[in-house]
Amino acid sequence: MKQIFLTIITAIAAIILGLSSCTKDSTSAPVILSWQQYPVTIDNLVAGRWIKNGSGHYVSELPGVLSNINTSNHVKNIYLVENGKETLINHTVSYMGGTLWAKVGGGGLLLDFLPGDNIFPFSYLVIKIVIL
Repeated sequence: MKQIFLTIITAIAAIILGLSSCTKDSTSAPVILSWQQYPVTIDNLVAGRWIKNGSGHYVSELPGVLSNINTSNHVKNIYLVENGKETLINHTVSYMGGTLWAKVGGGGLLLDFLPGDNIFPFSYLVIKIVIL
């Protein structure tokens, strides 16, 4: 309960800081809250837009999901959530006849799936990120 309360307060503070410092011609970097408490958990991210690249990999990008969280010097664990089970996908794992992996970068999340038989076997994945 305390973690949920702190997460809500952090989000509200980020919104207030962001809105109060905006001007029409101003461009600024995302607000990084240095007083954040860890671990930070982001649940129920849905990777539902997959694009096949020239190498045959299907890629899904979730830009900005971590833009207001200080991830430097923190462990970033990325999980596939399926049927109540969490599978760590920070490294390549076998999944539905292919390989799946994910990485955090530039304030966002990148997922990569390489099918073993050129068939894309799912329409979306549910992802969880934990920053320690």
